[in-house]
Amino acid sequence: FALWRRGTERGWSRRLKLLPFLAACGLYFTLWLPEPSWVSAGVKSLPVLSLVFFLTAQAWGDGAWTPAARRVCWGLMFSSLGDTCLVWPQLFLLGMVAFALAHVCYIWALGLRPVRPWVLLLLALAWAGAYATLWPCLGGPYVPAVGGYGALLAAVAWRALARAPSHLTMATSSLLFMASDLVLARDHFCAPVPQARLIVMGTYYAAQGLIAAWAPRASPRWKES
Repeated sequence: FALWRRGTERGWSRRLKLLPFLAACGLYFTLWLPEPSWVSAGVKSLPVLSLVFFLTAQAWGDGAWTPAARRVCWGLMFSSLGDTCLVWPQLFLLGMVAFALAHVCYIWALGLRPVRPWVLLLLALAWAGAYATLWPCLGGPYVPAVGGYGALLAAVAWRALARAPSHLTMATSSLLFMASDLVLARDHFCAPVPQARLIVMGTYYAAQGLIAAWAPRASPRWKES
């Protein structure tokens, strides 16, 4: 009973620490500020910065950082930089670089075991198909940039799905990230997508929230299952 009670208290403590993130998301969707502006950039990046606070507070409460939490925290900070850059269309490429660094951090947090090559093959084929639909819309540096960025997205999903079902939260997050960025790419490079901003930001914040919720519970040791 004492163990159950302690686990319940920790669960409620974790949820309470996520309240700033939920409030920041509510503020973003309520204000729905026009872009670009520094105010809209600040409001847009606030939910992700709130997740940095969540991980820091959780680590303080647990008395230690898990390796995954530390690496996810770096990924969230790079994501916050990407959020700011994407407010201005001329900084789109710089924003892609920031998010690419974030995904490298997420892959690092997940580790490279177990390998599950068939999962990698399926995701590589899926990304190749998606890229084929985007390629006619791309030009200049965006041809290799989008290809490389999508490969990193697929790699995050590979590492997350390879560790499912024990890491179902992270697996769901990776798929939401892929959906968010595919809609963003279609809207930005090809043709306007109805309610694109709502879809992109809704799935994006959900993905980041799930990543942050997963990180404190992740094992510091990666074992072949």
